[in-house]
Amino acid sequence: MNYTLSRSKRRRTIGITIKQGKVKVAAPESVDLHRIDSFVASKQDWITRHLQAQQTRLRDLPKRLWQHGETLFWLGQTMRLEVRPGHRNTIEAIDNTLQIRLSRRCTQPAAQTQKLVQQWFRQEARQWLDSHIPDMPAASATPPAAWRIANYTAKWGACSAQKTLSFSWRLFAAPEWVVRYVVLHELCHLTHFNHSPAYWNLVEHYDADYREAEQWLKQHGHSLLNDDYFNFSPD
Repeated sequence: MNYTLSRSKRRRTIGITIKQGKVKVAAPESVDLHRIDSFVASKQDWITRHLQAQQTRLRDLPKRLWQHGETLFWLGQTMRLEVRPGHRNTIEAIDNTLQIRLSRRCTQPAAQTQKLVQQWFRQEARQWLDSHIPDMPAASATPPAAWRIANYTAKWGACSAQKTLSFSWRLFAAPEWVVRYVVLHELCHLTHFNHSPAYWNLVEHYDADYREAEQWLKQHGHSLLNDDYFNFSPD
């Protein structure tokens, strides 16, 4: 079975994840390749089952063409793309529409539309973080040093040793209650820089229903983090 392998000195066990229809294996540096292959082979039924489930859900979604008339989500709300000719490349949100104007000299309209949408998401996501993080109880307990928007395609967020929080701009297509959970998830890492029982107890202290958000991310992450789709099927 084909898979992508990453190694780490800090890792103690072999782990397998299925993301965007691909198998990714993480292993300690000391483990030899034969043992890793054997471990993956022993999990083949589990891997096949999860790959098939992801592929089934992807079949229900249209491929993203980044063109006029498509819809996408902002904080779980549907936004329609309106792409028309203009004097220069611009994007503006009006009601539930992202109005995009492309210069008549634009030779790659789909790529330019995608670029403008990403710029808009990054700008709006940063404003959302600036507005909401200071008011979150977890941030008051252990304030972050800074926060930023990143271009992650394999994770939703991160917390650095310097106490800087980073979040994928793609996250902000998810419902707002899911976004709030991911922010809380990273804020709690400021207190516990791990996923120990103490860490999860802290998460539950601030959000007793966090498992629902975890389940939502597991169900929809493979298509939302994938630029071929950047979409999800509403429940």
